Amino acid sequence: MMVIYRLQRWMSSLSRRQRTLWHLLSLAGCFSCVAVAIYALTLFLHNSHPPKPPAKPAVASISAAAPVAKFGNKNCGSASGGPTDNPVAAKYGNDYSWTDEIKWDCVYNITDFRVNTDIERFNAARDAAAANGGGVVYFPAGEYNFEDNIYLKNGVVLRGDNPNVADAKSSGYAPRSRLVFPKYEPRLMGNGTPNDTAFKKIFTENPSGDSNIGLVNLDINRAAIWIVGDAEGGKHQNLVVFGVRSNNVAEPDPQVPDVSFQDGWMRYSYRFATNIKLNGMANILVANNRLNDAVTDSYEQPGYKVKTADGKSVLTYREGNKVPFSYTDHYGIVVNRSKSGGFALAATREVEPALFRRLIVIRDNWIYHTMRSAIHAAGDGLVIEGNQITDNPRKQAWAHPTGLKEPRGAATFENRAIDWSGGNVRIVGNQYQVYRHQIMSSHYLSTDGEGILIQECCGGTLVKGAEVANNQGNSYIGFYKVRDMENVKITGNSLLENVANSDLIFVVADTNNAPYGMKNVLIENNQVNGSILVKGTAGGSGNVVRNNRGNNSGAIMVSCHVNVSGNTGFAVPPCQ
Repeated sequence: MMVIYRLQRWMSSLSRRQRTLWHLLSLAGCFSCVAVAIYALTLFLHNSHPPKPPAKPAVASISAAAPVAKFGNKNCGSASGGPTDNPVAAKYGNDYSWTDEIKWDCVYNITDFRVNTDIERFNAARDAAAANGGGVVYFPAGEYNFEDNIYLKNGVVLRGDNPNVADAKSSGYAPRSRLVFPKYEPRLMGNGTPNDTAFKKIFTENPSGDSNIGLVNLDINRAAIWIVGDAEGGKHQNLVVFGVRSNNVAEPDPQVPDVSFQDGWMRYSYRFATNIKLNGMANILVANNRLNDAVTDSYEQPGYKVKTADGKSVLTYREGNKVPFSYTDHYGIVVNRSKSGGFALAATREVEPALFRRLIVIRDNWIYHTMRSAIHAAGDGLVIEGNQITDNPRKQAWAHPTGLKEPRGAATFENRAIDWSGGNVRIVGNQYQVYRHQIMSSHYLSTDGEGILIQECCGGTLVKGAEVANNQGNSYIGFYKVRDMENVKITGNSLLENVANSDLIFVVADTNNAPYGMKNVLIENNQVNGSILVKGTAGGSGNVVRNNRGNNSGAIMVSCHVNVSGNTGFAVPPCQ
């Protein structure tokens, strides 16, 4: 108190100017103290808490790549990544070493691309991979919805999560990454539902040039895989479709409805639709896929109209199940058998080089289908191996394959397991079932039902080297009008049933126009519950039928240049 009293007396003795100066100095001192206190507090807080992590990079837009992760010495892929192994090599070892050219270790995880829709995320991931020289767009386990077609680019493979069951021929095969496309919702009135609301495809941007592309370990619902470039001038190669489950694939026939007599809502399943359709210059592998095991979208069409066989009147089927829109009445796998304008008859590699591309392999697939060919392929060195093909044994047809008229007994729906062409071909270890259509309520069956077939027309070729071995099926093996064939082996096959009106092994070089010959055709050690026919009227050499086993229901009928020995269970009439 005494200090304060003395301070007050001292202040009163000062002049007014001196007191003002003292007040200013006092305020300055107060501000200095406050500043020092704030600085001290800041240091305390800074040293008491760890620094915050740096902000994450901005998320990708459609045109921007997600954060890049390093794999080995490569700057590629997105932050989350995914499997980096070669799944083909994991199953088949070094059999298909060309698949190592694919950038399996550059993985662009679609979940790293946070844009509005799945198709935008896919486009962003695909573009990032393509811009960096290729790679894998990875879909982790889950469902991805696409409202329209999608397109691959050069060097880009789509890959899903590894399935729990690895073998596509197992009934439990179900890839965990599902790509779902729009369902066709039929409206049976007016002009019906527009076709472009569904029936989507997976294409590639430049089908005549894009290489090192494909799809792996994906469940694809309602979209065909369609990588089809210029059959003759294209440069595309290294195509892989591996581990895909494919269901609810179809196309509406472009000629239906014929509005001159059909209603606008009517649709007919196009017989040339295909689950997997590819062509390329070389190196195509279609393996370990499962087709049409869970089809849900086929629908009935009560009131469907067709013309009578004579074209004079119109039939209306009140029962909707007579002409349903089917999602299985089409091809399963087609490789190098499509060309604008078609192929020449009995083609050679010089005339139709597209039928003799190298290193085409179709193996270990499970296929259900109810019309056309399950496998339709061509190649030099073509391999069709270990496939399992099934069909519906109770098919009934109330419409012609065009969907415009009623069928007749001579109608063909081309029910066929394997249709092949090319040279040096191996068709081995396949199991197949194929059935013919009952024509309406008659006792007639459709004119088809082939098991394994090559023919003169429709993409058929001359044959210089073929092995058809160790297959099991319920219909015949046919070389139908294949002129001047050479070096053919048909061995170890088991043909215990015959759904077709044909000899179970049918090897004929003659055509409708001229006789032809054959050389070095061997038919040996087959189990055949039916007949064997080997005919080349123009002659030949080195042709042998031996050690085959029958069940006394058929005969062995041959031209006289064919040697026959050691067979049991067949009648053997004189040669001709």
